[in-house]
Amino acid sequence: MALTVHIRRSDEGPLEGKAPAALLLHGWGGDERSMAIFETAFGPGWWLVRPRAPYPLPQGGYAWYPLVDGKPDPAALSRSLTQLIALLDELPQRFPIDPRRWLLVGFSQGGAMAARLALQAPERIAGLAVFSGFLPESPSLLGSPPLSGLPVFVAHGLDDPLVPVERARQLCRQFQLSGAETTCVEYAGGHKTGVEAWRAFKAWLSRLTRSRP
Repeated sequence: MALTVHIRRSDEGPLEGKAPAALLLHGWGGDERSMAIFETAFGPGWWLVRPRAPYPLPQGGYAWYPLVDGKPDPAALSRSLTQLIALLDELPQRFPIDPRRWLLVGFSQGGAMAARLALQAPERIAGLAVFSGFLPESPSLLGSPPLSGLPVFVAHGLDDPLVPVERARQLCRQFQLSGAETTCVEYAGGHKTGVEAWRAFKAWLSRLTRSRP
């Protein structure tokens, strides 16, 4: 099944050549509207893509994968990753998007998907930002030269009751060991994006934008 996707430009000015794109992935129980607030961090010259996760939940909203005995359903996780990779390939054929300048941004379960997607398709990724997220199945990143120099931003609340902050610390350590240029921010708060994290993300994004070719 195809993903429902909302796509727009960050501004209406003229485009010169192919532009970078941000893939904004919502968390458990959200939908494509949940990540709209993240669009406000982007300046001119971006394509902004918000897909809806494929698995509807009984209580409303959607998930990238259901849980089985409290753990990710591996088959569903794999299917969602396949759909997202197909999206990274398809959209540059329909819009003037640079296929190797995707920025992945995810919250919670969407952050987990963004991290896994960066591992699975590093040649397409120009940056990764994970909010209140984690690495499902915690794959080792040792010996992964394609991630060398990849800009990575991780932000997590110290009092997150759903995803313990240690899981974000583990994610940071793994990406640092891989050679990624990792910025890790911890802030007072729970399972949400705090003001400190938002300011740090905008500063990181500004640096990323200035450094892009």
